[in-house]
Amino acid sequence: MESQSVTGHSRPIAVFDSGLGGLTVLAALCQALPHENFVFLADRARVPYASLSPALISRYACECAAFLADFDPKAVVIACNTVSAVALKDVESIFSAPVINVLHPTASAAAKLTTNRRIGVLATTATVKRNTYATVLKELVPNVEITSQGCPLLVPLVEEGWTQGDIPRLIVEHYLDRLKAALVDTVVLGCTHYEFFREHIQHAMGRHVNLVNTPSVTAEELKLLLPEPQKQQGSVTIYSSDVTDALFKVVESLFLNSTDLTIETVSVEDLSKRKVLA
Repeated sequence: MESQSVTGHSRPIAVFDSGLGGLTVLAALCQALPHENFVFLADRARVPYASLSPALISRYACECAAFLADFDPKAVVIACNTVSAVALKDVESIFSAPVINVLHPTASAAAKLTTNRRIGVLATTATVKRNTYATVLKELVPNVEITSQGCPLLVPLVEEGWTQGDIPRLIVEHYLDRLKAALVDTVVLGCTHYEFFREHIQHAMGRHVNLVNTPSVTAEELKLLLPEPQKQQGSVTIYSSDVTDALFKVVESLFLNSTDLTIETVSVEDLSKRKVLA
């Protein structure tokens, strides 16, 4: 696909994720900033990123970033914790616009919510291995105790559209055993896909436990970066490297009130030909 040009009243805000999880962030951004134009990319053909090597995660993330850079965005949101943990600097180097990620506002919110200094982190294996949340949280909360749990089955469940019922619930409850034992009072959903299991997690942990709302706190951080809001109604364009029924179902559930939304396909071949790394 050739270089994109943006029509309309405003340069867009670019958002990307490896899959469907980032749509929860996009929905919160659209709600907080209804007059902005958004361009979203989900690299679903190559999800999950977390099972890949750091070098390959960086390569794929930078290819997605290069695609979105063609739209000349005014700001960029990395709606993927794995990319935020592994390839943040590589992605930032591609854009002249400000880049925010979901990891840092989420950690900041968790630091403000905890009262017993015991925080649980549910994340992909790649994010847990990088120890990124623990590192950031230890800088924000003195003597904090972090209990991290990798949840490799949750992303595939979301991508298959399987978020309800006993099987997802039992898998979620299995992953929460260590957090319960650690008596955490705050839980970070360290992957945007996990937002689809929020009710399962909240029910299993108990209503007394705080669950950080990553989409909401990310939207608030973005609002601080932008000038006065536009007056016209904004638009949403969603690109995906694999368009399936699961994508349409998630879009329908999250964007019921959107009147200007389109879904397009971008090929993996188009993404992979973007040579952005040495």
